[in-house]
Amino acid sequence: MAPTSPPAPNEYLLDSAWHAERERLNSLTGLYDARSLELCLGLGLTEGWRCADIGAGTGSLAQALVEHVGTTGSVLAVDADTRFLDPIASERLEVLRRDVTAEPLPPGALDLVHARLLLEHLPARDAVLESMVRSVRSGGWVLVEDFDWVTAAVVDPPSDVHERVVNAAMAVFRQAGLDIGYGRTLPRRLTALGLTDVRTHAETAQVQAHRDRGVPQWELLVDQLTPALLAAGLVTPADLDAFHALWHDGATVCFAPLMVSCAGRRP
Repeated sequence: MAPTSPPAPNEYLLDSAWHAERERLNSLTGLYDARSLELCLGLGLTEGWRCADIGAGTGSLAQALVEHVGTTGSVLAVDADTRFLDPIASERLEVLRRDVTAEPLPPGALDLVHARLLLEHLPARDAVLESMVRSVRSGGWVLVEDFDWVTAAVVDPPSDVHERVVNAAMAVFRQAGLDIGYGRTLPRRLTALGLTDVRTHAETAQVQAHRDRGVPQWELLVDQLTPALLAAGLVTPADLDAFHALWHDGATVCFAPLMVSCAGRRP
């Protein structure tokens, strides 16, 4: 297969308008929302808090936060594309359409600001993180969760096709500006920005192949990346067919990219 043009540097590859993007996002929230909420509660999340979820996606975590801030608190769900958020807006759940790489967050008003699987994709990630820090009050918390893709190719039993497709996906992501090791840098970055009481939790979710459902977290991601993967000549259609077949064999277990969750308090 002759390669054509690879993705341009800093080109965001995951399109909210893609036909199965909501399904892909739901597959991720199903894996990670419970832990994210648990971490927020561990930081003291309670009634009356003012919170923001940046890159809020479908808004599932923002809705969970609303249940804990009560009638005296509020949650701001921020995304550059709010098509999934607008229908769930309410008196306590404000939806804000904003490109946080171009317009910083309002300073100093929040008790908690959270972002998950956002900063690793953004070339302006340093500026966005600084904006998040400035957006919390003194004593408020910043919680950032991003992948370290070091475990992404790990499956049991080992699979050459999984490794080949995952390595191709990471190559395309790197070309588009994603930092595949960003998660591991979060403790250092939050400390460098002057946050205190920095704490870190890291884990890899384990997902077993299902004969009917497959593993949508991987399959839908690869489906959306398929044009870029084929254009770059990194995989063949046969590789992709074998990849999907693997995740419907009912036995193979994947170890998701390592989710690094790091929180720090503004002095």
